[in-house]
Amino acid sequence: MFLLRTTFPLATLALSALLSQAPAQAAQTVSASRAGQEEKSPFFRQREAVSEAIGAQRWDDAIAQARKLLQLTTPVGNPYEQMDAAELLFALLHHQGRYAEVIEVVDRMLALARTYEDGPIAGQMDALVRRGLIEAVMVGDEAALSRYLQALRDEARLYPGLWQWDAEHRRINYLAAQMTLPLKAGRWVLVRVEPPKAREDGASFEYLYVKPDGRRVLARLRIGHDERLAGMGLQDRQKTLQEERPSPDGTQDRQSGQVEQMAALGFRDMLQIQYTTREKYGSQDLRIQHWAAMRGSWRLRVRLEMLEEDRQAAAEQLPVLWQAMRWPQAPELPVGMPQRLREVAAAWRHDADWPRAARLAAAALPDAIYPAEVASLNAVIGIAAFKAGDMAPARQALDRAAQARPYASLDSLQEDSLQYAAEIAAREGRDEDAARLMRQYLRNAGGLEYRWVVQPMPQAALRNQQTGRLLPMRAAGFHLQEPRDSTRFTYRDLATEQTLGLTVDMKLPASPQQREKLLRTVLERQFRLQAGALRTMSYSPRTRDDAQRPVGEKWVFEVASGTAAGTVDLAPSDGQPAIKRAIFWIVEQGGAHTLLRASVATQQQEARAQQLADALTW
Repeated sequence: MFLLRTTFPLATLALSALLSQAPAQAAQTVSASRAGQEEKSPFFRQREAVSEAIGAQRWDDAIAQARKLLQLTTPVGNPYEQMDAAELLFALLHHQGRYAEVIEVVDRMLALARTYEDGPIAGQMDALVRRGLIEAVMVGDEAALSRYLQALRDEARLYPGLWQWDAEHRRINYLAAQMTLPLKAGRWVLVRVEPPKAREDGASFEYLYVKPDGRRVLARLRIGHDERLAGMGLQDRQKTLQEERPSPDGTQDRQSGQVEQMAALGFRDMLQIQYTTREKYGSQDLRIQHWAAMRGSWRLRVRLEMLEEDRQAAAEQLPVLWQAMRWPQAPELPVGMPQRLREVAAAWRHDADWPRAARLAAAALPDAIYPAEVASLNAVIGIAAFKAGDMAPARQALDRAAQARPYASLDSLQEDSLQYAAEIAAREGRDEDAARLMRQYLRNAGGLEYRWVVQPMPQAALRNQQTGRLLPMRAAGFHLQEPRDSTRFTYRDLATEQTLGLTVDMKLPASPQQREKLLRTVLERQFRLQAGALRTMSYSPRTRDDAQRPVGEKWVFEVASGTAAGTVDLAPSDGQPAIKRAIFWIVEQGGAHTLLRASVATQQQEARAQQLADALTW
């Protein structure tokens, strides 16, 4: 048997369950599972063939059947079935000591995953790299170890301003904390890195100690900056540390005063405590050894997970990992950054005061070291410069935001900055860059419900898969916003914040009188606009097919605004002149209607709205 971890897939657990049964019992289990087999997919029927061979302990046959199972899912197929089949084969080969063969399959699966058009599924690369690292340690394959460590680095997406990866000496440097950790130390190997995106996040590391018999011990480390520790006295620090000890509950059994201590963290000027908990995972009893420590304004937590019978080996090998870690000092980071970021956000989000937001962002930028900080502050500076008409500094700041964006969480500000960068690119004639940025903005848009798809490059448009209609991502200087759903869209002028709403596939009354009554009701009840005189006129829309030219009309209502608590495309913004007219461009085609609607306060706004109406293809 080998140590099972909670991070291992179901395939490994299934193998463990069958291995723990007597052959006769396993055969009965497989026989019972055959009920209704003819209704199962080829994948599940082949998987049962693997299970039957495992139950009978026909290991060569089980491996052969597992290889056939994997072949059913490659090179294309259900990626989750593919990973399940791969892990089952890995577990069988590992169980039989055929570690080099596992490495061959891992390499093949990694190469295949990198060819997927939509990228690997969540956790796929992590699982493959972890498995490869385990087997490389088992067989002592230094070349494979180096390959998988490089793959680990690629998957971790380490922000260059925070990290240094030293492949030659096999170590990783976390620059913010001035801490160096090993990529490999003895039979300890780094299998996962989760870098912080923001200052309040911690950096997480996972190490596996791979025993010569193939069993594993897992060590999870997490280090994070906590500015609340700055200036905290010794007594308060000790009290805070003690509060981290869990109280006994249904899954934890802390025996105060009877905890068997393991090697302490070996850094000077560090406060630390150590305690033990126990957890049940299936039929296994896991022993969890915890370290909680403080040094300067940094917190370090370690969680060592093992089976009870591996405790002695873990205790003996833990100093190897500790001694390979270097932390000469715990640097103090500038305090107050979270508050400064909140002030910047309040200036642009609540007050719409972009000049003030830019000044606050520029003042905070020298202290920004985490990717979320660098991306957000530069985005604010860039957007503010765009709104002021300063395109060169706007592009420079937005480029800096773009460099940090892949390492940060994509929030609404970062999404918005993509549009401003796209508009600058379009104005400069960099059409491919503009299309790429607009596609990036809309790539994760919700509400499309598979009816609309993003057109391939170089087009920057959404295409309706049923009708073939195209919605440009940019038209007449207006940008298509994230759709509200599959029928309602918004176009926005980034320079003036003028917005127009577009609704497709509507059913309007055929009678002009009923149609007018409906639109007046919508204006008054939904947008709180008092509709007055109405003017209607013909409208000739652009079309994709001259042979099926649709019928178009333009309806203009004179309106008086109330509290304007409506949707953004018809409600005036704070500080803006009152709305004077609500305009609808109505196009009927194939029994359905499309409406473009705008609220305008000035002749300039009306002219810009007409430019969008003329630019769209109906």
